[in-house]
Amino acid sequence: MVFLGGEPNYSAQGACKFGFYEYFKKYYSDLAGPENAVKYKTLIYLVGSASAEVIADIALCPFEAVKVRVQTQPGFARGLSDGLPKFVKSEGALRLYKGLVPLWGRQIPFSAN
Repeated sequence: MVFLGGEPNYSAQGACKFGFYEYFKKYYSDLAGPENAVKYKTLIYLVGSASAEVIADIALCPFEAVKVRVQTQPGFARGLSDGLPKFVKSEGALRLYKGLVPLWGRQIPFSAN
């Protein structure tokens, strides 16, 4: 079994998600004003959650790219510590984000629950 450090993968995403959620919740509430912030609280929280998820997935995507490569290409690497540099060397850093849009498609709707 290959260990990719599941905790660091999702710890980065979780830290971003919850930290930015609080930021965006306040930011959008302030934009709306006190009366509208109460009136549209649910919508503000949904948009805040989606906004935070966008950033959180940017943090998660490189880990996911390496994880998928390690799982689908036997012998590529033992885990994240040797897989990340190999991946960047062979494909470039931008390719770590190739799966970002599909990740958003999976994660953003889930974050609204």
